[in-house]
Amino acid sequence: MTEQEVPYDAIVRAEIAIEILNHARAIVTARVYELEAADPDAAEALRSRRRELIALQQSINVTDRGSVESVIALWGPRVKDDARFWAEF
Repeated sequence: MTEQEVPYDAIVRAEIAIEILNHARAIVTARVYELEAADPDAAEALRSRRRELIALQQSINVTDRGSVESVIALWGPRVKDDARFWAEF
């Protein structure tokens, strides 16, 4: 069986997408901690959304460049601006 070689830039782009989603998860986690005592239902709803981010992050595959680039294009700008993040999340 031969092993298919993955281009280095594809690996780097996948790692960038993963880090962007890590940042998104950190934003959500911070808000969950803020809401836990005051609004447990809202905190649980955000936990559910955070699980969706985890699933998206785990689905990233270095050989699927289209989905990697889609994550970078969609989530990259969101994590740079807190107001935009919450408006689009």
